[in-house]
Amino acid sequence: MITHQDQIIQNLFKQVNGMEKIEVYDMLLKIETMLRDIKSPIQYDEIKKRIENTSKKSNVSAVDSSGYCYLYDQCQYIKIYKIKTLLPNFLGGEYLYFITPWQLKLMEYTKDNLQSTFAETHLEAVMSVFLQRDKVKSKNPVTGRLRLLELLDQIDPE
Repeated sequence: MITHQDQIIQNLFKQVNGMEKIEVYDMLLKIETMLRDIKSPIQYDEIKKRIENTSKKSNVSAVDSSGYCYLYDQCQYIKIYKIKTLLPNFLGGEYLYFITPWQLKLMEYTKDNLQSTFAETHLEAVMSVFLQRDKVKSKNPVTGRLRLLELLDQIDPE
């Protein structure tokens, strides 16, 4: 029979199933840092507000008077931004864009733009195979992360 604490630990590991260990370590460090500043007992609503406020301050930028953009996800080769307009999502109010370390112009996150951006780089073959096999916006059902970013995370930059 397992203890209550062990059951909680099992539930936490279900949440990180499929993630890389380094990502889990980064999250644990963030949790440790947050625990210093919150009162006991832990209140989820307080933590949620704190994370949302911190994320908005560090990751949101105004695009123009009709919307804003924020960092959606990133890896060592690419940063994905989500641009949110004042239009509702079903009317096209949310778009993905990306930049890379060698191309700092914000480009729409499409198959053609990814192919042209990664052409003549050491990632060209990887990108070509991925784009033939998967859709650009396909996500890992376990982690909810874009499959392209998970793939690129596995490639050593050297």
